[in-house]
Amino acid sequence: MTYFFAYEHFDNQGDTLVFQPKVNYFDYDIQQLILEAERNIGALARLGLKSHPLKPTILRNSLVRTAHFTTKIEQNKLEFKEVEQVYQSFKKNPLSIKQKAQIEVKNVFETYELIYRLHPNKDFSDMDEPILKQIQQTLMNNLTGYPEGYRSISVALQDGDGHISYQPPACNDVPRLMRAYFSWLYTSVTGYMNPYETTNVNLEKKVHPLIISRITHHLIGYIHPFPDGNGRTARAFSTLVGLIHDDLATIKDAFSVEEFFDKRIEDYYDTLMAATQGNLKPFIVFYLECVNASLTKVLKELQRYDRIKHIREILGRGHAKTMFELISRMEDGETFHRQLFDDTLDASSSSIAKSLSRLKELGVIKSGDHRGEYFVSILD
Repeated sequence: MTYFFAYEHFDNQGDTLVFQPKVNYFDYDIQQLILEAERNIGALARLGLKSHPLKPTILRNSLVRTAHFTTKIEQNKLEFKEVEQVYQSFKKNPLSIKQKAQIEVKNVFETYELIYRLHPNKDFSDMDEPILKQIQQTLMNNLTGYPEGYRSISVALQDGDGHISYQPPACNDVPRLMRAYFSWLYTSVTGYMNPYETTNVNLEKKVHPLIISRITHHLIGYIHPFPDGNGRTARAFSTLVGLIHDDLATIKDAFSVEEFFDKRIEDYYDTLMAATQGNLKPFIVFYLECVNASLTKVLKELQRYDRIKHIREILGRGHAKTMFELISRMEDGETFHRQLFDDTLDASSSSIAKSLSRLKELGVIKSGDHRGEYFVSILD
């Protein structure tokens, strides 16, 4: 079945086209997820990544994950390790025009470097229409022969079988649709009806940044304003819009929501399609769940680091310390057999057994289902 752009959420008021998302911002499910996100954002912001020893690793991994998963959604075949390699060398070694997959992830790195230099929480012009076009241009640099800016051609979205699933609006409608969106964006962020009205703020018009971010993501896909790169542009620009949240802006480069889009890729497409048909709530809920999963992952990484540091101090020296160093490189829940230590340590069987008991007492390992089997539980 083909869905057509139906001006859902748009109304004509006189000669002006107005964007009015038909969603209850105070819906219970949405608000509960926002409260959870606020707790996670606050917890991560309070941890103070600025001087944390894990900061370089977290920031690098976050950017690599974002580049990997936002391009993977668009059928890029590079593996995670290959994206890491591009990240380590793209500023030193120029890519040839034939290396399309590498150029795609390089462009994402450059786009997010641009995003992280902007401060939309302080200056609205850091997320206005020219910035949106600059983001799309950076993402598609050396990947398309279309002219810069909004599209002057018709486009259509196809499903996995090659059938047209959605028909965006005609290209000549794009500029006014986008003007209506940016007018809504300005009011939703500032509470003012327009840039010339700066005395009477209407707090009821302001919308939570995470909701604004998701409506933005949907709308760019709904209008499909560019000839190419709309999906990754929607994800990148909605990330920028979310940074109007002050605390989120302080941890902006520490987590990757795109990783969890990919983990739930069917939900991602299904909820976006529901939004295209007029129901915005499922996509907003899906996004907030992914935000919380991403933030929780970073919080656990930091908590795990602190827990490992604490256990090292308790253990001091000895076989138990050596054994702990080995298991600390494993993921929580990962299983191993005591044979690992029998084969690698110059220690008696009784000494290894005693050390295993010590690690169990500290709660960093638990017995598995089979004799001699254990699993890692550093944070459990």
